[in-house]
Amino acid sequence: MMVYGLASSLFWPALALAQTSSTPPIPIPVTATSSETLGPGSHANPVPIARAPIFVGKGVTVRASVGYAYASLSLPLSNRVNLSGVDATATADFSPRIGVSVDSSYVRAANIIDTGRHADVLSYLLGPVFYPTRAAKLSTYVHGLFGGARVTGVIPENGNEYELGYVNKFSWAVGGGVEYQFSPSFALQTGGDYQRIYFFNSTTEVGGQSGFRAVCSVEYVFWQHPERRR
Repeated sequence: MMVYGLASSLFWPALALAQTSSTPPIPIPVTATSSETLGPGSHANPVPIARAPIFVGKGVTVRASVGYAYASLSLPLSNRVNLSGVDATATADFSPRIGVSVDSSYVRAANIIDTGRHADVLSYLLGPVFYPTRAAKLSTYVHGLFGGARVTGVIPENGNEYELGYVNKFSWAVGGGVEYQFSPSFALQTGGDYQRIYFFNSTTEVGGQSGFRAVCSVEYVFWQHPERRR
């Protein structure tokens, strides 16, 4: 009995080690933490991927300006008449080189040739605008505008009497200028045009009259395509 006990005490550790080695270990689930790597190219906290915006402007730039307008017109009974007033313009650029403008101006002069009468011109024009050069902040433009103009002025009557008459007829203007954009939303614009209008001549018949106008205005950019922001 003592021999059996001694043999058991000698061989039992080896038997237990053999049984333990033959039994496969039970896998222990591993929970990934923020500091552990989940796999090649994987992260516990993935970096968000940038998505394309749902809507992007198609390249249209919308601007509006208002400012001082000066005009010099050839009217009957006087060599030149100098008028001043206000000009307002809205422009939509469809590309860096081409756009379309809507222009309206009102200029006025008082006491024409000491008659106590005034003269004024209300223009409403529309046409294409082209940009020959565009730099970081400075651009040049040329335009051709067509529409109408209501011209009011003095008409000679019998003797030294004068009447105030007006003509509302087709008008056009061609010219150009420069634009300096000093911030993403504001710019300064100055330009000049040759304008053709119609009014009564010295024989009280309606005829074409030549004129020159200059504009200096402040421009506000309502929307400018991101690729064109200066």
